[in-house]
Amino acid sequence: MIRRKQLWRLMLAAILPAALSAQSLSGRLTSSFYAYERSDSLAVDSGHARAYQAFQFDLGGKNVALRTFGQLDRDFNTRLAGDGKVRMYNLALEFKNLGKRVDVQLGRQPVFSGVAVGTIDGAQIKVRAGRQLRFKAFGGGLLPADQRLQLSDDLDKNYMAGGQAVWQPKADLNLGLSFFEKRQLRPGYDALRADSIGNVFTQYISPADRAYRMASLDGSWFVDAKTSLCARSDFDFHGKEVTRAELSGRSQVTPKLSITGNYIFRSPHLPWNSLFAVFNVKDNHELEGGFYYQHQPALRFYGNLAGIFYDGDQSFRVTAGTDLKYGGLNYVHRSGYAGNLDGLNASLYYPTRTGLFLPSLQLSWASYKVDAGAGARESLYSGAAGLLVRPWNRLTLDSQVQMLHNRYYSNDVRFLFRMQYWFFTKLGASS
Repeated sequence: MIRRKQLWRLMLAAILPAALSAQSLSGRLTSSFYAYERSDSLAVDSGHARAYQAFQFDLGGKNVALRTFGQLDRDFNTRLAGDGKVRMYNLALEFKNLGKRVDVQLGRQPVFSGVAVGTIDGAQIKVRAGRQLRFKAFGGGLLPADQRLQLSDDLDKNYMAGGQAVWQPKADLNLGLSFFEKRQLRPGYDALRADSIGNVFTQYISPADRAYRMASLDGSWFVDAKTSLCARSDFDFHGKEVTRAELSGRSQVTPKLSITGNYIFRSPHLPWNSLFAVFNVKDNHELEGGFYYQHQPALRFYGNLAGIFYDGDQSFRVTAGTDLKYGGLNYVHRSGYAGNLDGLNASLYYPTRTGLFLPSLQLSWASYKVDAGAGARESLYSGAAGLLVRPWNRLTLDSQVQMLHNRYYSNDVRFLFRMQYWFFTKLGASS
């Protein structure tokens, strides 16, 4: 494991080129406060007042940039593990347009590469092989569970690596092939166990590593200005099966009416050597259709109907509503294997004084049963009232009160406050 001081030295050495050639500094500071009460058990409640400070900075020039994103958080009422620690989600140095074809990122960075999604401490390379072909390759260690600024131990058991190729033979057609392999070492822990005669003892549990090896083929085709199709299929090499297949389409039937359709096949995606792999899991299929009707510029109607089909059972969901200039109203219905629910949702907002103030109000009601065999239906009421203030274009103040009431939570009230500040500064140095 690289010690923290050594890691900081490496980081500072990597940051130096970006700092020396920097042409601009931009960023966003977000301060949030969240107060709520929760039921830890039937007889015990606990209050929480949490504060979050997020920061995002981009420093660089035309060809070199340093990108950072992190957060600190703390609970002022109840001490929680990890409070007060800096969580770094992004700290990467980016070299752009090397040889007019290559981009390179080094450090802690998010990965969005087809079937592969995650965050690594490593490297990512993007190559534009031509007008029609692009490649991407990445590899690195997984982050610590608390996102602290430290490289993970046992890199051979805590890593993610893979790549993606995208071919665009025409402007309206994209085909992509992606692959990734991931291993995750789970820490051991002590647990109480009992022997055959009831004597309790402490046993160290050492979970098996988790392993993933996946590939995906995806594509999108804009048939014309009114119709588009998208498809995707994921394959699990360890399970030797297709875990997901999807086909979706959208078409503008008239200038005001558009229709959508979607089919999804899902097979439960379990990591190799997972405990749950011993259970008999079943696939499911989902079919969905919908429409959008733009009656007027400030009045739109929409509806969706979907069915999810399991082995011997099914679920259905229905959504219908309207979007207005200053709000919206919709109805939702759920039935079948996933439970039974009917609900109404309404929202209202009205900007005043050229956007300086934006008050908002949301109200919801639902009547539900967990399953068809349950007794009487339960009712749930919830609402939220908020106010957004933008005194100038770089500063936003946002507050909201949330309330919920049902049989189990007679008085659930939450308060959220957030302040965001954006800035952009041109620096004197040139690259």
